[in-house]
Amino acid sequence: MSKLGKIFLYIAVAGAIVSVIAGVGVLQKRAEDKANLDQATAAKAAADQATAKQKAIAEAATQAKTDADKQLADTKAQVDTLNTQLTDAKKQADDAKGAVDAAKAAADKAAADLAAITSKLNGQSPDDLIAAKTKAEKDLQASQDEQKILQDNLQADQKKVADLMDAINRKATGSLPPGISGKVTWVNRTWNFVVLDVGLSNGVVPNGELIVYRKNNFLGKVKVTSVDANTCVADILPDVKGDIQVGDYVLN
Repeated sequence: MSKLGKIFLYIAVAGAIVSVIAGVGVLQKRAEDKANLDQATAAKAAADQATAKQKAIAEAATQAKTDADKQLADTKAQVDTLNTQLTDAKKQADDAKGAVDAAKAAADKAAADLAAITSKLNGQSPDDLIAAKTKAEKDLQASQDEQKILQDNLQADQKKVADLMDAINRKATGSLPPGISGKVTWVNRTWNFVVLDVGLSNGVVPNGELIVYRKNNFLGKVKVTSVDANTCVADILPDVKGDIQVGDYVLN
């Protein structure tokens, strides 16, 4: 091979080597770009997921605050209602006591009138005396009957006052009277609460706790958060042992 041919051969080999090196560099650059793109995509997906999670947490917190404010307002309204009923019951009791006192005074007067008529038999006709005595006896009996009715009303009003005082005290402490029993009528697993078919008429008050069971199996406890006349809402406490369902029984 001539000297010139060798020179061209060297040049061709060198060009091939340069082309190979350049090709390898391009491939490495593409690989790096792809790795960077994958990393950026993964980072964006993670950021989007974190944003969605924070949004869900914020929405849950807002809903929980709304529910808590409503339950507080309901509880305050129930306490105000009980206080109003207590005031009315005390007034009825005071009125009943005044009526009882008046009836007793009337009965005492009728008895005095009868005694006075009996002591004045002389000088009057038997018919007049008998009529006056009969009237006085009827007035006395009527006064005594009225006194008994008013006394019964007074006792009923006093019992109502005592019951209302007991309800207010139990509402403040969350204590429940013994013997409460009912059923679960609805279960919300998202917010972890139940609705029961017992309420104020059964002695249930907020903060009271009830046992949930099925047949002879203990499932857990629930704590009352709000209560109406015949129903209440209760949170499922964390120490639940079983899956609480509609139809399960509750008692205290």
